[in-house]
Amino acid sequence: MVEFRSKLDSNKSHALLKRTFKKLLWLCLVMSALLLLIGVVALVAPEDGADLAVGISMIVLGVAFTPITYFLALFIQSRNDKTAIFISPETEEVYTFDERSITVVQTRGELLSSTLRAQYAYIYRAYEDKNYYYLYISRIQVHVIDKASLTQGTLGELNALLSANLGNRFKMK
Repeated sequence: MVEFRSKLDSNKSHALLKRTFKKLLWLCLVMSALLLLIGVVALVAPEDGADLAVGISMIVLGVAFTPITYFLALFIQSRNDKTAIFISPETEEVYTFDERSITVVQTRGELLSSTLRAQYAYIYRAYEDKNYYYLYISRIQVHVIDKASLTQGTLGELNALLSANLGNRFKMK
């Protein structure tokens, strides 16, 4: 049996945001490159005086597009975290993994008490990185488990359980 005990705070949603943004980084970079290309073309082959302003504006936007997108996503995530009452340092999570199932218990005093017991088929995909496990139950719903919150068993045991039960749906770092 492997067990993790942690708090459901905004650190987990920020870790998920960073993971998601890394996956979409190529799209942001392509958009930045397109904006830069439009700006350069407007500067190199101007048709009128307005093209100079358009060219400079596109180049500035192209350079700033990726960081602006990231910080906008951070801002939106922070606002979402503030409105979700269950995302709080007061919310405790316990993840237990055994040979046949996963149990997730979330509690926050009298406000929240939730227990989920599911077979491994519940997990759509799972990923491991340096600090976290990401257990996707759909393309957009995910449980984020901080490796530092391990209280029983070993990370190797969990990797073996996930590999055995998920096969190629589990990707290790």
